[in-house]
Amino acid sequence: MSSDFLFGLNDRPSIMKLLRKLLPIVAALACAGVAYGENVQQILTDAQVAYQRGDMPTAKRNFELVMRLDPTNKTAIGFLKMMKVQEAKDAGGSNVEKALAQLVIPQLQFKEATLGSALDFMKRKANELSGGKQSVNFVVQPGVDQNGVTVTLNLTGIPFTEALRYIGELANLSFVYQKYAIVVKPKGAVTASATPPQEPAPGQ
Repeated sequence: MSSDFLFGLNDRPSIMKLLRKLLPIVAALACAGVAYGENVQQILTDAQVAYQRGDMPTAKRNFELVMRLDPTNKTAIGFLKMMKVQEAKDAGGSNVEKALAQLVIPQLQFKEATLGSALDFMKRKANELSGGKQSVNFVVQPGVDQNGVTVTLNLTGIPFTEALRYIGELANLSFVYQKYAIVVKPKGAVTASATPPQEPAPGQ
């Protein structure tokens, strides 16, 4: 029998003493692991809440923090991918907004017009003022009442984008310019992506 083995048997009190010292350290490390997991989950929750209320900078910052702490987090990966696609669409939307800002409506008169009729007017006006070069497709999100909300305006020499802003203020709406559409949403709601409008079939 080796001397090392005999030493282990004879030194049992020392081993037990060492174990008693190690147990608090192991327990502390386990608690730290739990706290770390809870911290990541809280940041992820905060990111999702920010996304739902439309605060994209905060949402993106928190999702990226989650990725630094947990690079394989599928939820954060999925949200960041969606936000990247949305940012690309928003970049195209800024060009649409600039083009529409160049269109000046000589006279804009609405007297208790429904939101739906006001949007139809704006759609026709964009086509008319641009000579058919600038078409507008409004995508109305759920929660927007096109018939119950009315708009009264009397404006002259107003840029198209400013006229929409006035309509939004009166109806408590936001207009989000995207590459293929202008999304109409309640203020504070998350913007849904608009898909390219389908070309009508020949003869329609």
